[in-house]
Amino acid sequence: MHLEKFLIWIILLRNQEKKSMIKLREPIVAIATPYGASAIGVIRLSGQGVWERVKRYVKIRGEPKPRYAYLVKLIDESESTIDQGIMVYYMSPNSYTGEDMIELSLHGNPLILKKALELFVRSGVRLAHPGEFTKRAFLNGKMDLTQAEAVADLINAKTELARKAAIRQLQGDLSSYVNSLREKMLELLAYVEADIEFSEEDIPTLTKDQTILILTSVEDGIRALLSTVRRGEFIRRGINLAIVGKPNVGKSSLFNALLGQDRAIVTDIPGTTRDFLQEQVHLYGIPINFIDTAGIRSTYDSLERLGIQRSVERIKNADLVLFVIDSSNPVEREDWEVYNLIKERDHIKVLNKVDLGINPSVMDTFPDAVWISAKTGEGIEKLKEVMLEKVGLINEDCMNLYISTRHADMLEKALSVIGSVKGKILMEDISPEIIMLDIREALNHLEEIVGIITTEDMLDSVFSRFCIGK
Repeated sequence: MHLEKFLIWIILLRNQEKKSMIKLREPIVAIATPYGASAIGVIRLSGQGVWERVKRYVKIRGEPKPRYAYLVKLIDESESTIDQGIMVYYMSPNSYTGEDMIELSLHGNPLILKKALELFVRSGVRLAHPGEFTKRAFLNGKMDLTQAEAVADLINAKTELARKAAIRQLQGDLSSYVNSLREKMLELLAYVEADIEFSEEDIPTLTKDQTILILTSVEDGIRALLSTVRRGEFIRRGINLAIVGKPNVGKSSLFNALLGQDRAIVTDIPGTTRDFLQEQVHLYGIPINFIDTAGIRSTYDSLERLGIQRSVERIKNADLVLFVIDSSNPVEREDWEVYNLIKERDHIKVLNKVDLGINPSVMDTFPDAVWISAKTGEGIEKLKEVMLEKVGLINEDCMNLYISTRHADMLEKALSVIGSVKGKILMEDISPEIIMLDIREALNHLEEIVGIITTEDMLDSVFSRFCIGK
């Protein structure tokens, strides 16, 4: 009975695999350029037999040669001309997806592209899902998973630094680094398995110290990568930076100095800023979202209290806080009230108004503060450097690689398993079979990063953030 159930399960699994492969090979189509009028609009098709599906609508003589550009007319079922453009045919496996592909460059009128898309759908070509072309490229071995993710990062890069990071990942720098860690684990696994299989034979084995040395080397490599995850997120999305302090310490003046323009109103009247102001600038290639908050203090003014409440909310969402103090006056109770709000967060103490002098008690209270004058510009460049150092964007290591939260999750799991393995190895009479299973588990987590091991849910999560047509 158990054998019958097992055989039924195997048959169902194979049928499911066949359906997945059929779905993978079926022709798909999408508009690959952004919506709107433009000089050129590209329609991309991919899949088994895609040329047979569309050749009746594309007028050329004979069969197309791969990678040749053809001037073609696109016609509908009644042979009315839809448009004239350039067609390039790519034959499997020498294409982006690894399948037969067609790219049509038409005039970028949304009406033309929509009509062409509808024509191909009527001919039996399915609309592509977001990121499905790149997903097929990954599944067909044209790139690994980290490179596929880099495609989306490259498309969405908002700064030159983000673009360079995406290019490095697309070229395989991250893959190479992770694979170097995998190779060490594979070598270790081979020794352990050989020790189990040929325990009676006189073959070379590793000592405990040698095994721990290899595991420690992999640990160090993983930690170096994990140190980049925060930087990677900052490069991709930018840094939220809040400027806080009691009223009239020069927050708005500092806001304007960092922006390089008079964006905030500056007066000597406390409480001038009733709500937060927000502007983005690029600092050394990093998008910084500067937030000038209302001066925080006790007040009976309902409008000012609302602004202070909103400012406190912005502080909670800030990646970094600039805590501003008036250097020319002693530290007051209101300063400490503000500091207590932000002391547990990443912050930089900023002594402003040094052009008016520095009170000795302020220097003694905040010896690690950065001295500036928002009015004269003194110390502003130094402050910018300290800001980037604080979030880890200066003196970066690990070959300038930046990992995502998905990569970090897998690396944390691998690191946890390796730590457990090292502990077990130091124990007496531990079974080599248990060590082998743990090493395999750690190896599996590394292989999930580059996509050697995948699940459908993981792939859906990765490719769902792609645009349609890529």
